[in-house]
Amino acid sequence: MSTIAQSKKEEVEQRITRDKMPLEALQILDFFNDRKFKKEHYFFEKDGNRGSYEAKFIYNKSVYSVEFSPKGKLEDVEVVIKKQQIPQKPLNKIESFLKDNFDAFKIVKVQKQFKNGVAKEVFEKSLLLTNHPDNFEIIVQTRLKGSYYKYEILFDASGDYKEKRKVVKNQFDYLIF
Repeated sequence: MSTIAQSKKEEVEQRITRDKMPLEALQILDFFNDRKFKKEHYFFEKDGNRGSYEAKFIYNKSVYSVEFSPKGKLEDVEVVIKKQQIPQKPLNKIESFLKDNFDAFKIVKVQKQFKNGVAKEVFEKSLLLTNHPDNFEIIVQTRLKGSYYKYEILFDASGDYKEKRKVVKNQFDYLIF
């Protein structure tokens, strides 16, 4: 397995007001004002030594998370979906990977991830439920040799493995949305 990214996911989110978001991030979000996002919330997120800003909202009954760099550059847009919404071929590859690497597993959360391209186009693409994502991000509870672990695993749109990070539980896990 690859170790492309950091091996541990240690996210801590702190709720912030809209005015604490970077200006460039707000300009991207405001470009889509006509969409009437519901339950908008803003966060500053620390993951290890890395900081980022996040806007979370509901649109068309889907939960969105839009992540920005500290300077306001769009990093990615993630949309929570059900496992059954992954097309069959990528889903087969993902499940095959999980079966080959763990004694048992349970998929806890699935997100479509959009990140490649010009910020406004990436964001627009994510808002259309029929568009294919760049990646699938899976949170999975696993068992391997009698031990239990939770991982965030990234697969490309074809279902090919890209990277994994062990999820480190912390006292802020309740701050999901």
